[in-house]
Amino acid sequence: MITGPGAAMLDAKLFVARLDGSFRDLYERWWDGDEWVWVHHGRPNGLAVTGVPGAAMMNQKLFIVVDDGSLWERHWHGTGWAWVDHGKPGGRRITMGPGAAMMDEKLFVVTDDGALWERHWYGTGWNWVSHGTPPGTRVATAPGAAMMDSKLFVGCADGRMFERHWHGSGWGWVDHGAPPGTRVATAPGAAMMDSKLFVGCADGRMFERHWHGSGWGWVDHGAPPGTAVATAPGAAMMNSKLFVGCADGRMFERHWHGTGWGWVDHGAPPGTGVASAPGAAMMDSKVFVSTADGRLFERHWHGSGWGWVDHGAAIHDQGQHVIGAPGTDPKLTIVVMGEGYAESELAAYRAHVDMLVVGSLRLDLLAAHQAAFRVVRVDLVSVEPGASERRYNADGSMASEMLRNSRLGIIPNDSWNRCWFDQSALSASRIDKVRRRFAPDADHVLVLVNSGTFGGCSSLGPGTALFTRGSGTMVVAHELGHNLFQLADEYAGDNAFTGVSRFANTSEALTDWTTLKWFDLVDAGTPLPTDEAAPPAGWNRGRSVGAFEGAGASFATGVFRPVLECRMNQNKPPWCPVCGRKIALDLEAFE
Repeated sequence: MITGPGAAMLDAKLFVARLDGSFRDLYERWWDGDEWVWVHHGRPNGLAVTGVPGAAMMNQKLFIVVDDGSLWERHWHGTGWAWVDHGKPGGRRITMGPGAAMMDEKLFVVTDDGALWERHWYGTGWNWVSHGTPPGTRVATAPGAAMMDSKLFVGCADGRMFERHWHGSGWGWVDHGAPPGTRVATAPGAAMMDSKLFVGCADGRMFERHWHGSGWGWVDHGAPPGTAVATAPGAAMMNSKLFVGCADGRMFERHWHGTGWGWVDHGAPPGTGVASAPGAAMMDSKVFVSTADGRLFERHWHGSGWGWVDHGAAIHDQGQHVIGAPGTDPKLTIVVMGEGYAESELAAYRAHVDMLVVGSLRLDLLAAHQAAFRVVRVDLVSVEPGASERRYNADGSMASEMLRNSRLGIIPNDSWNRCWFDQSALSASRIDKVRRRFAPDADHVLVLVNSGTFGGCSSLGPGTALFTRGSGTMVVAHELGHNLFQLADEYAGDNAFTGVSRFANTSEALTDWTTLKWFDLVDAGTPLPTDEAAPPAGWNRGRSVGAFEGAGASFATGVFRPVLECRMNQNKPPWCPVCGRKIALDLEAFE
């Protein structure tokens, strides 16, 4: 479960607190220029957070209340974030706020005795200022709807709304009473033009409190069609619209269309319902809410209409060493990241990494070289479960497509001719961004794609290897042969090879076969080249070494492979002696 969104900054970030289990921490949702990412800010002094982050100032600080009722500031000091302890006002627990930030130097909270307090920066330090309680009642909502750096509004226990107003030489309380026929039930919000604000009421209606030039009046906006207002009004935009969450989980907009107000039904986020006040308005085109299933959703205007964007449940990406340990000593360093694994599937992802990747790195002769590896697993969280899928017709036209909100934009296509995967224009940059963050020394990137289809595709040498969870350990091992050790495919195609082979396990046709790369592994008397249809008597298809024509995946003639069966030929057999020697020599440099 996460709180409502708060403390928007720079039209690129907002903050929420997660309130369930062991995750009761502060989180930032940040647009890094390419995608939205979760940033984990943890908790101050080991104290779990308890409320909505608020009172953003100078695009570098915000405030949060923690488990013991004290106020903490999260402050960007130029090179990193730090926690600042503001303590408790008058020794009392804070129960609501922080809110109503003013002049980048003050904010307001409410304590457990219903009193309003101000936290004020006076130039050289912070002070607590007691505002007490409104006459004859107690504050019952968070402070909100700050105006003109001199007034704010609160809802009270008896259903009235009060204003706390600076009149030039001191603060005073102004009684706004209760809306006609009902009571104030939510925090005041959505201040506009320094002359109006909005509240939700006990009977499900929304009221506006409006300054008409000579005094204040109540304006009844009624209830959204077929439902009731259930949250504080928020996310004011363009002095003409605001948003509320409703009792049936929908979000409604109240919009001034030039001659009057109207309700706009935004519906409910897919598969869930709105559970918080809308907030963190950005660029007059997006607003955020938390939902009943503990997620953050964005409502976004895309130019011709509104759409919902699922931001997930504030689970952040994490890295963990699964082979080796952190260090600076030279190792063959590999980073593994998941594509299309949602939060609910992280345990399955970790199991898939153990089975497919760690299992592959312990096959055959690799089992004796574990000290050469450093493997970092990144638990990369996608919003939706499962990877996108795409299929093609025989003529190359697209047959079907099913797109999901995944992190890396990798799309299994179930086609060998297309190397099993399509990639979005952003895939390479996002993969590299994750690599640089979690394993900057890694030259080898393995992407495990959450698809039950078959497929593996890799660079030949340092770079990126892609494979599906449905491909199996042997396919992964084959791709590791390409990616980690620059081994070529040993199966054949239909084309003729010309030129010089640069790979340790393939060779061009030679005029002098004694110069064959692996000649020292060839038994005396073995004909070179070697006839696959008639190998010498007693030939071991996986261990006996010769020179068989056809290799490199694409070539039937002109290029030769050392054995009849090898992992670089058929996936399942062990690596052949030629591949094994190359692997052992490469790993010796790291042992």
